[in-house]
Order: sequence, then C-alpha cells, then structure tokens
Amino acid sequence: MEITASMIKEVKEKTGAGIVDCKQVLAETNGDIAKAIEVLKKKGLAKASKKEGRTAVEGIVAYKVEGKKGLLFRLNCETDFVGKTPEFKAFAEKIMDLVFSKAYPASDTLPADVEELRKEAVANFGENVLVSWQWIEAKGTLFPYVHLNKVASITDFGNLSDNAEVQDVAKKIAMQITSMNPLSVSVDSLPGDVRAEMQKTFEEEARATGKPEKVIENIVKGKFEKYYTEVVLLEQPFIFDEEKKVKDLLTELKKSTGVDLTVYQFIRLSLQ
Repeated sequence: MEITASMIKEVKEKTGAGIVDCKQVLAETNGDIAKAIEVLKKKGLAKASKKEGRTAVEGIVAYKVEGKKGLLFRLNCETDFVGKTPEFKAFAEKIMDLVFSKAYPASDTLPADVEELRKEAVANFGENVLVSWQWIEAKGTLFPYVHLNKVASITDFGNLSDNAEVQDVAKKIAMQITSMNPLSVSVDSLPGDVRAEMQKTFEEEARATGKPEKVIENIVKGKFEKYYTEVVLLEQPFIFDEEKKVKDLLTELKKSTGVDLTVYQFIRLSLQ
C-alpha cells in the first residue's frame, strides 16, 4: 500500500514522532494508521522509561484561578529550547487543566491519568518531564502573577478592590513575593519549626563569641531582626524602593485611598 504524505502527517500529529519513524511504521503496518499510532506510542513509552531520573530544571510555570480556588503548576523538562515551544506550553496547559478539574491534591505520587500524560510528554519531546503543583484556597481575593513563565505566585488579599492604586500595589506585592521568595506574611506567621531551628543556630553563633549571656540574648535578637527582613514579606525591603518595607507600602495605601489592603497568605512556585 502506498504511504502518502497525508497519512504520515496524521500519524506525526497524533504521536509527535519523526517523519522517518512515522513512514517506517506505516509501511510495517501496511498503512493502518491506528496500528501505526499504537506501535509508535509503545516505542515512545519504552524510550521514555530510559529518560527517567535525568535532570529537568527548565520548562514552564503557569497558574489557573477560578473563584476562591487557585493552582500554581510546573512542568519541567531538560532544555530551555523544548520549554519554550508552543507544543510544550500546550501540553502544560492540558495537564494543568486536568489537575484543576479533578482537584488532585499535591503529592509526590502522580494520579494515573496525570502520569500517563507525563509519559506521553516524555515520548513526544524526547526529554525527561516532571510535573508538580500547589493549591491555595482564598479567604479573600486571589491575585495571580507570573514572570516569564519561570516563577509565579498567587496572593490572597483582603479588601482588594478595582481601584487603580490598590491594583497597582497588589501587583507590586505579587512581584515582591515572586522575586524575593519570602517564607511567611508576618513575623507571627513564620512556621514554628523554622523559628526553632534559627533560634538554635543564632544561639550557637552568639555563644561562639564568648560574650556574657545577657549580651548573647541581644545578639540573637539582632540576628532575628535581620533574618525577618530576609524571609518575612511585610518586613522585607520593598523591591522598588528599599528605603521602605512592604508593610510601609500598605500603610501608605491606606492613607491615600482608605483601603486597608491585607495579605492573608500566598503560594509561590519556580522552575528550580
């Protein structure tokens, strides 16, 4: 049976395999397109298993928000070249929509249908592909932001309005989170285990100086104050004006607009 260009094109579009492979398998299956697709998918999955474990730190980060529910999604691959292709971005969208529609919780073990799509992506793109995501459930209003498809955040704001100045501040805070990667919104919301670990570290560093206990307490206090400016959102220097802290930005906004914009929580996801 003659293998036509249209037959090759159809098989290529449905499997992502190369033209030569498509033509060869079509010849082997006597032009049976369905059988050719099945054979190529099996070959692709076999190749995919050999790519497991290879480093995959490129790719795409995206988000999906509907009402009170927000999802940050990451699809990793091995090279920036593949990560920037329209086909890879479309695949990311496809898997993200599946995760969102099924409300799959974040887990180290992928649901069967997500894992099937992941393996299909490995077969199609010829690289190891990894899938991960995070959820956020809003107390207020969700504000998503993504930077160059490499890092994204979703911030849960209280009293977010359509006022242009309020929207501008919300965007800048989302950019702050994306850029500076804070651990918590406020000092009080810093996780207890993180605080305990840092307390131990700072005390050990302070005692190594040989100073008296009262002095050590002040040294530890000073170290914590500096640490808060690094990892606590409201205490961080504002990225667009380091003379002020993020909490000062919110105070100024309230004075100028009367809007008490509040950050309840946030999530952040980057390629690495």
